[in-house]
Amino acid sequence: MNILFIHEVDWLKKVVFEIHNLAESLSSLGHRVYVIDYENTWRKNGFWDLGSLKTKETGGVSRALPGASVTLRRPGFIKIPGLSRLSAGLTHYREIQKTIKEKDIDIVILYSVPTNGLQAISAARKYGIPVVFRSIDILYKLVPHAPLRHITRLLEKKVYSSVNAILAITPNHMRYVISLGAAESKVKSLLMPIDTSIFHPSDDYLEVRQKWGIDDKDRVVVFIGTLFPFTGLDGFIRQFPRVTTRIPEAKLLIVGDGPQRPVLERIIAELKLEKSVIITGFQPYRTMPQYINLADVCVNPFLNTPATRDIFPGKIIQYLACGRATVATPLLGITSLVPGESQGIVYAATPEEMAISVTDLLESDKRRQRLGQAGLKYVLQAHEQSKIARRLEAELLDNIRTKPG
Repeated sequence: MNILFIHEVDWLKKVVFEIHNLAESLSSLGHRVYVIDYENTWRKNGFWDLGSLKTKETGGVSRALPGASVTLRRPGFIKIPGLSRLSAGLTHYREIQKTIKEKDIDIVILYSVPTNGLQAISAARKYGIPVVFRSIDILYKLVPHAPLRHITRLLEKKVYSSVNAILAITPNHMRYVISLGAAESKVKSLLMPIDTSIFHPSDDYLEVRQKWGIDDKDRVVVFIGTLFPFTGLDGFIRQFPRVTTRIPEAKLLIVGDGPQRPVLERIIAELKLEKSVIITGFQPYRTMPQYINLADVCVNPFLNTPATRDIFPGKIIQYLACGRATVATPLLGITSLVPGESQGIVYAATPEEMAISVTDLLESDKRRQRLGQAGLKYVLQAHEQSKIARRLEAELLDNIRTKPG
């Protein structure tokens, strides 16, 4: 198959997540994979840098799976706030049509709505190829400005009712897209993939242990991810003295960076936790399994808000794939798929509860081991990347065979 993935985030700078895994998995199965993205983190390089309307093509891109290769085509846009996405909407429509025609695309996998969703559907219809939407977020809730949230929700309804099929990441996402007008018969589940040849239990973490001064006697709690304000790490750090009071050798290792970092650093200084809480900044993707395997316990203390309630953070599956006991906020997006301890997760609704649960786990080797084994078993059964890739491949072939006309 010739497959075109379409998104509206920066393919090269975005933290590696499932779109990279799926695209590169299909490439490794022998399919020709193309990607159209949008440089959403753009910056001007000088006063006179107004952007360009030309497309830039980069071949041989591989971020998640060694040996895989996708071709990235990035349409240009005008680098003026307010005009950037508007101009991208026009250049994306042109480039989607051009790519479909030139590369003889068989099917489109669409992840986005506002920037290029309707453009992708229109272009695909023109050439008679199906569009499969991949639902991993409640998109309108991610929009920071209230008036634009309403517009995005209307666009979501139009996209969901127009695509040929929708593959949702959780049962909750299935219900959501159906509530916005997707035909129930077109909606199926496709779980998040994890490459268990990369993320698996291992004692290969000496490099990162030495890099951050972690001793053999230290009991390590790990969080990985971008530091957005909703991480809940501020509340958890404030409760971390509860952990160190009972376990003085406990250390919290925060592997990531982002806008919340200055806030977290102020709290760490205020509570004099510099020796107990370490923020590493962004680290290479290849080292993520090392950081996770260094952990005794992994955490996801996300705030439970309308914007986060329905999300399913990829870090959860990465933690479990490495056989690590995990403590997480009971977000509906997670609990609708992973009920609890039988899949390796302990849920804690508040920072206080999370500190207590983490401490209890650090004090019980046997319980940590039991949770780790349960989580690993669940991931191998439900999320192993090769199984998910083959299922996606079958869904795509089925949509190509049954396309109208």
